[in-house]
Amino acid sequence: MGLGHIVKKFRFEILIFIVEFVYMILELVASRVLSPYFGNSNLVWTSVIGIILLSSSIGNFVGGKIADKENKERNLKFVLLGSSAFILLTAIIQENVVKGLANSIYSTSIGSIITTLVLFFIPSMLIGFISPIVLKLKLESIEVAGRTAGRLNAIATIGGITGTFIGGFLLIPNIVSAYILYILVIVLICLIPIVDLKFKTWTNIAVSALLITSITLLAVNINSNQSNADKVLKGYINCSVTYDTEYGHVQIYNENVGINQVRYLKVNNGFESATYTDYSRRYKLVYNYTKYYDLMFLSDIDINNTLMIGGGGYSYPEHYISSYPDKSMDVVEIDSKITELAKKYFYLDELIKEFDLNKTKRLDLINQDGRVYLNKNQEKYDAILNDAFYGSTPIATLTTIEAILHIKNSLNERRLYLTNVISSLEGDNSKFLKAQVNTLQQVFNNVYSIPCKSTSNLSVVQNVMVIATDDEISFDGVYKVILSQDEIILTDDYCPVEQLAPKY
Repeated sequence: MGLGHIVKKFRFEILIFIVEFVYMILELVASRVLSPYFGNSNLVWTSVIGIILLSSSIGNFVGGKIADKENKERNLKFVLLGSSAFILLTAIIQENVVKGLANSIYSTSIGSIITTLVLFFIPSMLIGFISPIVLKLKLESIEVAGRTAGRLNAIATIGGITGTFIGGFLLIPNIVSAYILYILVIVLICLIPIVDLKFKTWTNIAVSALLITSITLLAVNINSNQSNADKVLKGYINCSVTYDTEYGHVQIYNENVGINQVRYLKVNNGFESATYTDYSRRYKLVYNYTKYYDLMFLSDIDINNTLMIGGGGYSYPEHYISSYPDKSMDVVEIDSKITELAKKYFYLDELIKEFDLNKTKRLDLINQDGRVYLNKNQEKYDAILNDAFYGSTPIATLTTIEAILHIKNSLNERRLYLTNVISSLEGDNSKFLKAQVNTLQQVFNNVYSIPCKSTSNLSVVQNVMVIATDDEISFDGVYKVILSQDEIILTDDYCPVEQLAPKY
């Protein structure tokens, strides 16, 4: 039995497998498309899953009616063609649509629902048409209806599982979301001949146009991004290079700030790191708040080995290693791709070579989830620094009392824990700061909150360096955070950081 005969015999099983494969990848891509502007919170995932399920159910309902009409194979070709066209449209307009809606809709939940509706409702609905039509085409007699439906559903489920694993583990961490959408268009178009090779002239034109357009746009976008990568490395401004990693959408670009040029790292629309591109300043700190980590050296505690959770562009580790030649640091960064980008764009490789760190072992780069590392850690540190965020949202698992107990257990007897908190000092936007201070006070004897801008406007959202220790230490600029009697304690069971974090 030749390959052609096998494909012809099992064409509908192949089709339903690949369609569900595409469907699950489309759902994963939807969350990634929204994350740079709406975040990756449960609110966003709930919106995406809810809208995709709604569109699929409507598609199944309408597809059932189409399946009962004549010319089912012709209708199936039209559905595949329409799905491809709308996914292609989504790939072209997605960035402008998401950015525009995020800037005009304040609510994360409403914004993510509307954005998912605009970009993904129609293509998901059209894909939902397919399974009822395929079932009707495959159904040979009413006597085997249950067996046929069960087999097709099983194949569809396996296709969905395969799409979930390949999309989540391989495609999304390594390929830009727009590229994945172009690839899905090409895959769906290639399914059309499996349904029926008999095309009318206009169908040939439509299929050819979609295929050529998708391949061309994919090639142009890949080439443009590679060209921008070279330009960013050479110091060009007004251009950016983008990457998708397992944990977020990354954008890197240069800007002139006064007489200096600064290279920025943004992840999911939140600024993660920045560095000067000039050789004489590349290990100097750009962001003012990062300088406040040096407050640990103003105490009488002898700081020699430090743990930092959240590497990003590694700006503070580079400052630490270059400024304190007798001290060492371990850096835990969850995203290995971010570490690779820091080496390429943010001079981490140069730091390693210049200070011979592979030999001296003063800097240890650990790609692991920060909380997982703390749970298993057996090392003891003089200070632990936390600068881990998802965009501008703190990592919930590092803010809870259980995490803080692990942090304390990872510190030497005289110890310091410093964490960057984005918050106002008072008002509605101070909820997370107060919850975090209250939680820290359950574990440490003293908690100091030091605003990194000023106390002239207590409602302004700013970086606040929160220092926790069992020692009594005198720091300048400490703001006394007043807690209410019913202030919450953050726990692994209840940690609503998305609701407590400031609303800009």
